[in-house]
Amino acid sequence: MFHKKELRYIPFVFLVLSLLATGCFDHAPDRTKTESFHAVRIRYARGFRLDTAAGRIRAEVLKPWQGKEIHRYSYIIGTVSSGDKKQPGVLSVGKKINRVICTSTTHIAFLDQLGVLDKVVAVSGKKLINNKYILKKLAGGLIADIGYDKNMDYETIVRLQPDVVFLYGIGPEVISTINRLASLHIPAVIVGDYLERSPLGRAEWIKFFGAFFGKENRAIAWFDSLAVQYEKVRFTGNTAKDSLPVVMTGLPWNEVWYVSGGNSLLSSFIHDAGGRYVWEDKAGSDAIPMDIEQVYRKAGNADIWINCGTAASIEDILGTDKRLGLFKPVKTDRVYNNNARLNTFGGNDYWESGVIHPDIIIRDLQHIFHPDRLPDYQFFYYRHLK
Repeated sequence: MFHKKELRYIPFVFLVLSLLATGCFDHAPDRTKTESFHAVRIRYARGFRLDTAAGRIRAEVLKPWQGKEIHRYSYIIGTVSSGDKKQPGVLSVGKKINRVICTSTTHIAFLDQLGVLDKVVAVSGKKLINNKYILKKLAGGLIADIGYDKNMDYETIVRLQPDVVFLYGIGPEVISTINRLASLHIPAVIVGDYLERSPLGRAEWIKFFGAFFGKENRAIAWFDSLAVQYEKVRFTGNTAKDSLPVVMTGLPWNEVWYVSGGNSLLSSFIHDAGGRYVWEDKAGSDAIPMDIEQVYRKAGNADIWINCGTAASIEDILGTDKRLGLFKPVKTDRVYNNNARLNTFGGNDYWESGVIHPDIIIRDLQHIFHPDRLPDYQFFYYRHLK
């Protein structure tokens, strides 16, 4: 799960489906007796499921936002039947999806991999985007920027008449925003990829997107290949845990340091790359607020420091708080940040294309943790701060 510093790179479009118009429900809907759905194999992801039946697909989002409340959203993709209309809590989406709005940069990455970027008619927060195709279309006025949060341009959305708006929500408080969207009869599909706790689990959401464009086979084939590449690199040495490098993360913001829990996506990356996350003993995946003194007591002697906010140099880190110079990684020149690929406005490609390239991220990290294993490797998303 992202802490506050990380969330700045994702468009804050707090949209979820309307309780009435688009069908939120707390329990799975009743299945039609005349149609038998068969589950599609989902290997790593825990936030969605797919079922198929006679050329139709049912996609279910099992965890749409943060928190412990249980909500599910269900979508039938394909020809709309009278039976679908009678099922409470189900949104039917037609076969032909030619006009799409993406409210997160990760959505763009998934659609790019599926080869359907030409269907994007609007995005949310153009300054955060790195994809060259989308940027070119934006520059030419062929794709609109609808803004996000309270500044969302609903008039533009209505004018564009999208077949689907892919959106994400941070919490249930966004329902009031969605009620307005639903009142405009705009089909919306919520995506919870950012809540996955494993790198491959997050990348597997490509199967969810693929289902909406008739690209199921392409999504499955691509993901299976990716999983092989990731597992091939994943650190599986017999090295004793105590001998693995201890890794700290983050940077204080307004004197508060948010650290990810031991079951977070970042923790999984560190573990898979052969590191020992300094906060691995913290249960859950939520970001935990701490002060600098607390972090120093636990992480002051860490071996490596990664993902340190927007810092582009050690000077930037010390400019945040001079006490950060007391941390061992600063003294031993082992500080690395995941911001090697920034656009003109500071939009970080790590948060965009990184969602479909965990195999590259893990190589970057393994080169940091165990440089002898990849001696000639060149960083892609990371850089060594000086």
